[in-house]
Amino acid sequence: MPGSNKSILEKIDQMKSIIRYAALAAVILSVGVTSTFAQRAKPKAPASNTPDYTIDALKVMSYSSTSGQLEDVFPEGGEPRSFFNDLDTSLFIWVFVHGEKGTFEAGRMANVVVTEGKKVVASRNVQIGIPNEDGIYVVPVFVYGPLCSDVKITAKLTGQKTASLKTQKVSFLCGE
Repeated sequence: MPGSNKSILEKIDQMKSIIRYAALAAVILSVGVTSTFAQRAKPKAPASNTPDYTIDALKVMSYSSTSGQLEDVFPEGGEPRSFFNDLDTSLFIWVFVHGEKGTFEAGRMANVVVTEGKKVVASRNVQIGIPNEDGIYVVPVFVYGPLCSDVKITAKLTGQKTASLKTQKVSFLCGE
C-alpha cells in the first residue's frame, strides 16, 4: 500500500498544478478582456446645434488715473492713439462676442491674453455666458498701468468647431 499512497500524492500534486495554471490563465484572460473593453472608443458627445460664435470686435479704452477719464484708443475716423511716458494710463478692453441670442454651450470659452513686450500682463479664460437680445456677450479685461512697451491684445474663442481670433496692438513707450 505504501506505493499507492505515493501515486495518489503525485496525482494530487498534478491536479494542484493544473488548477494553478487554470487559475493563472483565467486571471490573464480577464485582465486582457477588461483592458480591451477599457480601450474601446467612448461614445462621442452629441453634436452641437448652436452655430459657432465669433469675435465681432475688440474695444480698447485708455483710462487715466489722473483725470478718471476713459478715451477710445482707436477712434472711428481718427488716428489710433499711442502713449509716450503716460505712466498713469491703464487699458480697459471689451471683447464683443457674437452668437445666437439666448443660447449657451458649456465649454465654449473666451481666452484673452495681453502682453507688454514679451511679458504677459493680463490673462482671462472665461466661460462665455448667454448672448443678449442683440446676440452679444461682452468679456471685460482691465490692464493696470504703467505700460512702457507695445501692448498686444489677443482674443480667441475655443470649445467650438472653428476658433475665432482677433488681435490689436497699442503703442506704448517710456523714456526721456
